[in-house]
Amino acid sequence: MGQLNEYLKSAIKQIIHNGYRTAMTMLGIVIGIAAVIAVVALGNGMTYFVKDQLNGIAGNYGTISIDSTKTSETLTRDDMELLESSMPDLKGISPNISAYGKVTGRKGTFEASITGGTQALLHAMSNGICKGQYFTRQQVDSGQRVCVMLVDDAKKIFGTEDAIGLELEMTVWGKSATYKVVGLRESMNRMYSFLMEGQDYYAQIEIPYTALGADFDYYIEDFYSLILFADQDVLTKRLDQAEEMLTNIHGLRGTKAISAYSMADISEQLDTVLGYATKFLLLVSVISLVVGGIGVMNIMLVSVTERTREIGIRKSIGAKTGAIMTQFLAEAAILTLLGGIFGIILGIIMAYIICTAIGFEVIVTPISIIGAAMFSILIGLFFGIYPARKAARMKPIDALRL
Repeated sequence: MGQLNEYLKSAIKQIIHNGYRTAMTMLGIVIGIAAVIAVVALGNGMTYFVKDQLNGIAGNYGTISIDSTKTSETLTRDDMELLESSMPDLKGISPNISAYGKVTGRKGTFEASITGGTQALLHAMSNGICKGQYFTRQQVDSGQRVCVMLVDDAKKIFGTEDAIGLELEMTVWGKSATYKVVGLRESMNRMYSFLMEGQDYYAQIEIPYTALGADFDYYIEDFYSLILFADQDVLTKRLDQAEEMLTNIHGLRGTKAISAYSMADISEQLDTVLGYATKFLLLVSVISLVVGGIGVMNIMLVSVTERTREIGIRKSIGAKTGAIMTQFLAEAAILTLLGGIFGIILGIIMAYIICTAIGFEVIVTPISIIGAAMFSILIGLFFGIYPARKAARMKPIDALRL
């Protein structure tokens, strides 16, 4: 233990003695470690931001579809009622019906994307009702002419967000009907605004599917797609159950005519894509760290050359090969460890600056810090082995001649 302390003291003395050269050598390690920390934090922040924003656009739902090219069967209201009664933890089920038309309010006529469904459409988007209320099961069953829209759309169509109770004229396929606004949704998030940027404006209007069928001649007795709403932890399981039940009910086993797809599937694909992006950035930053390690090796080779006589004297008075090698490895390890410490500090600062500037949450994990510190030491040991072996294998007579 005492001998190891002597090696460390000697290594630290050499590092301090060559302060400027040490600082320049450490710079590569500092930049490499800082880049690793910052990239991992940026990747974590980006993943969290995108998933949070995606969940902010769409709620927790899955889609059950039937392929008309494989069967003449369709999904029905009876199917909806059966699934709801069989799975009480579902938030609701709705047919997936949409139309494009125009809506006219106080401020003029605007293009509109119109979605028809049950009261369960409340859960289709995570931005909840901020004024009024969503239409009810009773209003759906009776086909009442009521609608829900985004608060931003209300401002554009009516010139005010106090739109509850106001009426708008809705036109689809040349037919018109007057609907009363009963609820307003909160504004959509940043990602939705980004996705919609540059596209033509469409107001987002939600109405009972029964009203859509009655007023605009949509056939609503059977469907090719149903939407199931459930909490994320049970959504995939319930979708599988629904797919199995509907396959059996309609006698479609073996046809693969009914399929299920959920937001969880999109989330998994998104995780994969973001994972690849983060790994690529991490690889680039690791390359800079390896370049820093090569710099350590070059400096250690210079140190061996400068201290050739010292090595010869030590070996001539009995210093073992292992002792010489350990001393030079200690210098390389300390050098990269110090670079790692400064790199971690710089990396955390960079992560806070970059993530804050972009608008991501700053997520610096302990494992990334510990991993960066360990990796910096390993870099020092790996790139310090060759110079250390070169010093340790010198013959005393040859070293003293130089």
